Amino acid sequence: MERLYGKVLKIMKNLIDLHVHTNRSFDSDELLERHCKRAEELGLAAFAITDHCDVNYQSLSEGRAIVYGSLADTERLRGNYKVELLSGVELGEPLEDPAYAEEILGLGQYDVVLGSVHNLPGMEDFYFMDCSSCDLQPLLEAYFIELIRLAEWGKCDVITHITYPLRYIEGKYRRQVDFPLYTGLIDQLFKTMIAKGLALEVNASGLRQEIGKPLPDERFLTRYYQLGGRKLTFGSDAHRASDLGSGIAQCREMARDLGFTEEQLFRKRKAFPRPL
Repeated sequence: MERLYGKVLKIMKNLIDLHVHTNRSFDSDELLERHCKRAEELGLAAFAITDHCDVNYQSLSEGRAIVYGSLADTERLRGNYKVELLSGVELGEPLEDPAYAEEILGLGQYDVVLGSVHNLPGMEDFYFMDCSSCDLQPLLEAYFIELIRLAEWGKCDVITHITYPLRYIEGKYRRQVDFPLYTGLIDQLFKTMIAKGLALEVNASGLRQEIGKPLPDERFLTRYYQLGGRKLTFGSDAHRASDLGSGIAQCREMARDLGFTEEQLFRKRKAFPRPL
Protein backbone atom coordinates (compact mmCIF):
# COMPACT_ATOMS: atom_id res chain seq x y z
CA MET A 1 0.00 0.00 0.00
CA GLU A 2 2.84 2.44 0.85
CA ARG A 3 4.49 1.68 -2.50
CA LEU A 4 1.21 2.37 -4.35
CA TYR A 5 0.66 5.61 -2.42
CA GLY A 6 4.15 6.76 -3.33
CA LYS A 7 3.44 6.05 -6.99
CA VAL A 8 0.24 8.13 -6.85
CA LEU A 9 2.14 11.06 -5.35
CA LYS A 10 4.78 10.82 -8.08
CA ILE A 11 2.09 10.94 -10.79
CA MET A 12 0.53 14.03 -9.22
CA LYS A 13 3.69 16.13 -8.96
CA ASN A 14 3.76 19.38 -10.94
CA LEU A 15 0.11 19.12 -12.04
CA ILE A 16 -2.38 22.00 -11.84
CA ASP A 17 -6.01 21.88 -10.76
CA LEU A 18 -8.17 24.81 -11.87
CA HIS A 19 -11.49 23.83 -10.28
CA VAL A 20 -11.58 23.56 -6.47
CA HIS A 21 -14.22 24.46 -3.85
CA THR A 22 -13.96 25.40 -0.19
CA ASN A 23 -16.44 26.06 2.61
CA ARG A 24 -17.29 29.33 0.88
CA SER A 25 -19.29 27.20 -1.57
CA PHE A 26 -22.76 26.10 -0.47
CA ASP A 27 -21.95 22.44 -1.09
CA SER A 28 -18.57 22.17 0.64
CA ASP A 29 -17.33 22.41 4.21
CA GLU A 30 -13.62 22.12 3.38
CA LEU A 31 -11.14 24.67 4.71
CA LEU A 32 -8.68 26.21 2.27
CA GLU A 33 -5.83 25.39 4.66
CA ARG A 34 -6.55 21.69 4.26
CA HIS A 35 -6.55 22.01 0.47
CA CYS A 36 -3.18 23.77 0.67
CA LYS A 37 -1.65 21.09 2.87
CA ARG A 38 -2.96 18.38 0.57
CA ALA A 39 -1.64 20.20 -2.51
CA GLU A 40 1.77 20.49 -0.89
CA GLU A 41 1.71 16.79 -0.02
CA LEU A 42 0.80 15.87 -3.60
CA GLY A 43 3.39 18.20 -5.08
CA LEU A 44 0.90 20.13 -7.20
CA ALA A 45 2.34 23.08 -9.07
CA ALA A 46 -0.80 25.19 -8.66
CA PHE A 47 -4.50 25.10 -7.92
CA ALA A 48 -7.33 27.62 -8.15
CA ILE A 49 -10.07 28.31 -5.64
CA THR A 50 -13.26 28.61 -7.69
CA ASP A 51 -16.11 28.77 -5.20
CA HIS A 52 -19.68 28.72 -6.47
CA CYS A 53 -21.46 31.96 -7.22
CA ASP A 54 -24.77 30.91 -8.76
CA VAL A 55 -26.64 33.98 -9.93
CA ASN A 56 -29.99 32.16 -10.06
CA TYR A 57 -29.66 30.62 -6.61
CA GLN A 58 -27.88 33.11 -4.36
CA SER A 59 -28.81 36.74 -3.76
CA LEU A 60 -26.39 39.41 -4.88
CA SER A 61 -25.42 40.10 -1.27
CA GLU A 62 -24.72 36.39 -0.79
CA GLY A 63 -22.69 36.35 -3.99
CA ARG A 64 -20.61 39.31 -2.84
CA ALA A 65 -19.98 37.65 0.54
CA ILE A 66 -18.85 34.41 -1.14
CA VAL A 67 -16.45 36.18 -3.47
CA TYR A 68 -15.00 38.58 -0.89
CA GLY A 69 -14.52 35.70 1.54
CA SER A 70 -12.90 33.45 -1.04
CA LEU A 71 -10.57 36.17 -2.32
CA ALA A 72 -9.57 37.11 1.24
CA ASP A 73 -8.87 33.47 2.12
CA THR A 74 -6.72 33.05 -0.97
CA GLU A 75 -4.76 36.25 -0.37
CA ARG A 76 -4.19 35.36 3.29
CA LEU A 77 -2.65 31.97 2.46
CA ARG A 78 -0.90 32.79 -0.79
CA GLY A 79 2.84 32.24 -0.43
CA ASN A 80 2.52 30.19 2.76
CA TYR A 81 2.76 26.82 0.99
CA LYS A 82 4.89 25.22 -1.70
CA VAL A 83 2.13 25.52 -4.29
CA GLU A 84 0.91 28.43 -6.39
CA LEU A 85 -2.48 29.43 -5.04
CA LEU A 86 -4.75 31.05 -7.62
CA SER A 87 -7.93 33.05 -7.09
CA GLY A 88 -11.07 32.35 -9.07
CA VAL A 89 -14.81 31.94 -9.13
CA GLU A 90 -17.29 29.53 -10.72
CA LEU A 91 -20.09 31.66 -12.14
CA GLY A 92 -23.15 29.49 -12.43
CA GLU A 93 -25.92 30.46 -14.88
CA PRO A 94 -24.57 34.01 -15.41
CA LEU A 95 -27.03 34.76 -18.22
CA GLU A 96 -30.01 34.39 -15.90
CA ASP A 97 -28.94 37.74 -14.42
CA PRO A 98 -26.16 39.33 -16.49
CA ALA A 99 -26.05 42.49 -14.34
CA TYR A 100 -25.44 40.35 -11.25
CA ALA A 101 -22.72 38.41 -13.09
CA GLU A 102 -21.06 41.63 -14.28
CA GLU A 103 -20.93 42.97 -10.73
CA ILE A 104 -19.34 39.76 -9.47
CA LEU A 105 -16.74 39.98 -12.22
CA GLY A 106 -15.80 43.45 -11.03
CA LEU A 107 -15.37 42.63 -7.34
CA GLY A 108 -11.71 41.66 -7.43
CA GLN A 109 -8.68 40.48 -9.33
CA TYR A 110 -9.31 36.88 -10.32
CA ASP A 111 -6.79 34.58 -11.91
CA VAL A 112 -9.48 32.49 -13.60
CA VAL A 113 -13.24 32.73 -14.09
CA LEU A 114 -15.17 29.53 -14.79
CA GLY A 115 -18.56 29.64 -16.52
CA SER A 116 -21.04 26.84 -15.81
CA VAL A 117 -24.58 25.71 -16.51
CA HIS A 118 -26.10 23.41 -13.90
CA ASN A 119 -29.75 23.89 -14.79
CA LEU A 120 -31.98 25.28 -17.51
CA PRO A 121 -33.83 28.56 -16.86
CA GLY A 122 -36.77 28.00 -14.57
CA MET A 123 -35.78 24.41 -13.87
CA GLU A 124 -33.98 22.71 -11.03
CA ASP A 125 -30.36 21.56 -11.08
CA PHE A 126 -29.84 18.35 -13.06
CA TYR A 127 -28.63 16.89 -9.77
CA PHE A 128 -32.21 16.93 -8.50
CA MET A 129 -34.02 16.01 -11.72
CA ASP A 130 -35.65 12.63 -12.27
CA CYS A 131 -34.22 11.66 -15.65
CA SER A 132 -35.39 8.06 -15.49
CA SER A 133 -38.05 8.45 -18.20
CA CYS A 134 -37.99 12.07 -19.39
CA ASP A 135 -37.60 12.96 -23.06
CA LEU A 136 -33.87 13.55 -23.28
CA GLN A 137 -33.57 15.14 -26.71
CA PRO A 138 -35.36 18.47 -26.05
CA LEU A 139 -33.74 18.65 -22.61
CA LEU A 140 -30.21 18.23 -23.92
CA GLU A 141 -30.81 20.43 -26.95
CA ALA A 142 -31.90 23.22 -24.60
CA TYR A 143 -28.84 22.58 -22.41
CA PHE A 144 -26.36 22.85 -25.29
CA ILE A 145 -28.12 26.01 -26.49
CA GLU A 146 -27.56 27.52 -23.03
CA LEU A 147 -23.86 26.64 -23.28
CA ILE A 148 -23.70 28.29 -26.71
CA ARG A 149 -25.25 31.43 -25.22
CA LEU A 150 -22.67 31.31 -22.41
CA ALA A 151 -19.85 31.04 -24.96
CA GLU A 152 -21.30 33.92 -26.99
CA TRP A 153 -21.40 36.04 -23.81
CA GLY A 154 -17.74 35.17 -23.52
CA LYS A 155 -16.93 36.93 -20.24
CA CYS A 156 -15.52 33.85 -18.52
CA ASP A 157 -12.16 32.23 -19.27
CA VAL A 158 -13.19 28.58 -19.17
CA ILE A 159 -16.45 26.73 -19.80
CA THR A 160 -16.74 23.86 -17.39
CA HIS A 161 -18.12 20.31 -17.41
CA ILE A 162 -20.08 20.71 -20.66
CA THR A 163 -21.60 17.25 -20.20
CA TYR A 164 -22.84 17.96 -16.68
CA PRO A 165 -26.31 16.43 -17.31
CA LEU A 166 -24.69 13.18 -18.43
CA ARG A 167 -23.21 12.80 -14.95
CA TYR A 168 -26.74 11.87 -13.92
CA ILE A 169 -28.41 10.72 -17.16
CA GLU A 170 -25.70 8.21 -18.05
CA GLY A 171 -24.36 7.76 -14.53
CA LYS A 172 -27.22 7.62 -12.07
CA TYR A 173 -29.99 6.60 -14.52
CA ARG A 174 -27.87 4.44 -16.86
CA ARG A 175 -29.45 5.94 -19.98
CA GLN A 176 -27.16 6.15 -23.00
CA VAL A 177 -27.20 9.42 -24.91
CA ASP A 178 -27.16 9.28 -28.71
CA PHE A 179 -24.21 11.62 -29.33
CA PRO A 180 -24.85 12.19 -33.09
CA LEU A 181 -28.23 13.80 -32.32
CA TYR A 182 -26.42 16.80 -30.84
CA THR A 183 -23.44 17.09 -33.20
CA GLY A 184 -24.69 20.32 -34.79
CA LEU A 185 -25.14 22.07 -31.45
CA ILE A 186 -21.87 20.73 -30.06
CA ASP A 187 -20.05 21.95 -33.17
CA GLN A 188 -21.63 25.37 -32.77
CA LEU A 189 -20.57 25.45 -29.11
CA PHE A 190 -16.97 24.52 -29.90
CA LYS A 191 -16.70 26.92 -32.84
CA THR A 192 -18.00 29.76 -30.66
CA MET A 193 -15.59 28.91 -27.85
CA ILE A 194 -12.66 28.79 -30.27
CA ALA A 195 -13.64 32.13 -31.83
CA LYS A 196 -13.95 33.72 -28.39
CA GLY A 197 -10.67 32.25 -27.15
CA LEU A 198 -12.34 30.34 -24.31
CA ALA A 199 -10.79 27.21 -22.84
CA LEU A 200 -12.63 23.90 -22.52
CA GLU A 201 -12.43 22.26 -19.12
CA VAL A 202 -11.88 18.54 -18.75
CA ASN A 203 -13.61 17.92 -15.44
CA ALA A 204 -12.23 14.84 -13.71
CA SER A 205 -15.05 14.46 -11.19
CA GLY A 206 -16.86 11.94 -13.37
CA LEU A 207 -14.05 9.45 -12.84
CA ARG A 208 -14.98 9.15 -9.18
CA GLN A 209 -18.73 9.13 -9.79
CA GLU A 210 -21.20 6.67 -11.27
CA ILE A 211 -20.62 7.79 -14.86
CA GLY A 212 -16.98 6.68 -14.59
CA LYS A 213 -15.57 9.03 -17.24
CA PRO A 214 -14.47 12.66 -17.55
CA LEU A 215 -16.85 15.51 -18.33
CA PRO A 216 -16.57 15.77 -21.31
CA ASP A 217 -15.26 12.39 -22.42
CA GLU A 218 -13.15 11.53 -25.45
CA ARG A 219 -16.11 11.68 -27.88
CA PHE A 220 -16.42 15.41 -27.28
CA LEU A 221 -12.69 16.09 -26.99
CA THR A 222 -12.08 14.34 -30.32
CA ARG A 223 -14.60 16.63 -32.03
CA TYR A 224 -13.18 19.72 -30.31
CA TYR A 225 -9.74 18.81 -31.61
CA GLN A 226 -11.06 18.16 -35.14
CA LEU A 227 -12.59 21.63 -35.18
CA GLY A 228 -9.28 23.22 -34.18
CA GLY A 229 -9.81 23.50 -30.44
CA ARG A 230 -6.58 23.36 -28.48
CA LYS A 231 -7.19 25.27 -25.23
CA LEU A 232 -7.81 22.85 -22.37
CA THR A 233 -7.86 23.14 -18.61
CA PHE A 234 -8.16 20.33 -16.08
CA GLY A 235 -10.08 20.41 -12.82
CA SER A 236 -10.89 17.92 -10.11
CA ASP A 237 -14.02 19.84 -9.02
CA ALA A 238 -12.90 18.87 -5.51
CA HIS A 239 -15.20 19.81 -2.65
CA ARG A 240 -12.94 18.15 -0.09
CA ALA A 241 -9.17 17.98 0.22
CA SER A 242 -9.05 14.23 -0.34
CA ASP A 243 -10.32 14.78 -3.91
CA LEU A 244 -7.89 17.56 -4.78
CA GLY A 245 -6.13 16.72 -8.05
CA SER A 246 -8.06 13.47 -8.34
CA GLY A 247 -8.25 12.10 -11.88
CA ILE A 248 -6.27 14.89 -13.51
CA ALA A 249 -3.33 12.68 -14.48
CA GLN A 250 -5.70 10.28 -16.26
CA CYS A 251 -7.48 13.13 -18.05
CA ARG A 252 -4.19 14.59 -19.22
CA GLU A 253 -3.15 11.20 -20.57
CA MET A 254 -6.44 10.90 -22.48
CA ALA A 255 -5.92 14.37 -23.96
CA ARG A 256 -2.37 13.51 -25.04
CA ASP A 257 -3.62 10.35 -26.71
CA LEU A 258 -6.08 12.47 -28.71
CA GLY A 259 -3.32 14.79 -29.95
CA PHE A 260 -3.43 17.65 -27.45
CA THR A 261 -0.01 18.94 -26.46
CA GLU A 262 -0.69 21.66 -23.88
CA GLU A 263 -2.95 22.88 -21.10
CA GLN A 264 -3.68 26.42 -19.94
CA LEU A 265 -2.64 27.93 -16.63
CA PHE A 266 -4.40 31.22 -15.88
CA ARG A 267 -2.92 34.13 -13.99
CA LYS A 268 -4.80 37.43 -13.74
CA ARG A 269 -7.13 36.06 -16.41
CA LYS A 270 -4.35 35.58 -18.93
CA ALA A 271 -3.68 32.11 -20.31
CA PHE A 272 -0.19 30.62 -20.08
CA PRO A 273 0.28 27.37 -22.05
CA ARG A 274 2.03 24.46 -20.31
CA PRO A 275 3.08 21.25 -22.03
CA LEU A 276 1.05 18.17 -21.20
